Amino acid sequence: MKKIFVILPVLAMLFASCEVEFSPNDTWRETPVVYCLLDQDDDTTYVRIQRCFLGEGNQYAYSPIRDSNVYSPTALSVYLQEWNTAADSRGILHRVGDTPRRVFPMSYTEFDNKEEGLFFSQRQPIYYLPSAGLFDTSFIYRLVVVKNATGDTIATAETPLIAGQMFLETPNDIIVFTFSGKAGECQMIWSTIRNARQYRPIVRFHYRDFIVDTTVRPYDTTITPHYVDIPCGTIKSDMRSYKLQTTLLRSVFLAALRNGIHDTVCNKNIIDTVEINIQCCSEALAEYLFSVNPLGTFEREPFSYSNIEGGLGVFAARRRHIVFRVPSSPVGPYVNAIKELGIGF
Repeated sequence: MKKIFVILPVLAMLFASCEVEFSPNDTWRETPVVYCLLDQDDDTTYVRIQRCFLGEGNQYAYSPIRDSNVYSPTALSVYLQEWNTAADSRGILHRVGDTPRRVFPMSYTEFDNKEEGLFFSQRQPIYYLPSAGLFDTSFIYRLVVVKNATGDTIATAETPLIAGQMFLETPNDIIVFTFSGKAGECQMIWSTIRNARQYRPIVRFHYRDFIVDTTVRPYDTTITPHYVDIPCGTIKSDMRSYKLQTTLLRSVFLAALRNGIHDTVCNKNIIDTVEINIQCCSEALAEYLFSVNPLGTFEREPFSYSNIEGGLGVFAARRRHIVFRVPSSPVGPYVNAIKELGIGF
């Protein structure tokens, strides 16, 4: 009986504590959301900045309201800084010095090409910098966001660029793009480059519509070029290997052509070259992409990756313009398989 009397007061305290009211909304603080990707081959660099919002009730009611998650055009100043570097024993670059080598102020503009969705789809604020030939892979770049009303720096992040020259071992200007083996496979092998953590090859199949107008003399011929992109699997580097490879199956390639070419009336010619575009990105962007879509598995808890100090989002490097043009097989099983699709070739 003594044990019962001891437990009852404790239970009474617990039930009483449940009556305390609380708000699920934390105290609001300035939290910018920043997205910027650097590619030294781009002619313009863009930065997207918005802010987190907080309010009572259903948060979906706030998302379509522009003022809830967008700064005014004069609220921020955005700078891209270029810093000197020193390499450690592993060859990794680190920022050194007390001041940047160069500072690039970014300009404000607005775009109106956002897709419809939960968030407002009016004109979108963007900061931009004409950057053709501007970046140097020897340096580190730091993004700085300043709130004009107070002069405070509210967000920073830094990244090195992806550096080096990539080589495509196979296929190449001698080894043609075709499919071999019983399963029909095209193996692609390429060299890794510095600071690139994740790679994704895209095969671009070129063709053209070939239309002859027989109602006039001499015949009037119209040739219209087209292409179909076939993304291959994403490959992660261990940052030590000198080469990576992936395999594109003939069945996947042909299915992409069948689904991507809808006009089966026009006569079509196969152009005897394909382009292999090997896109790659730095560790920060690879981590962010993985946090958004962790390979479709349920083996771990999802997380939200960010490398923005003082905010959320990602500031990283990528390369999208590394393209190799290789010949394709002009005759034989490769061409025959495309013709057998019945889509105009």
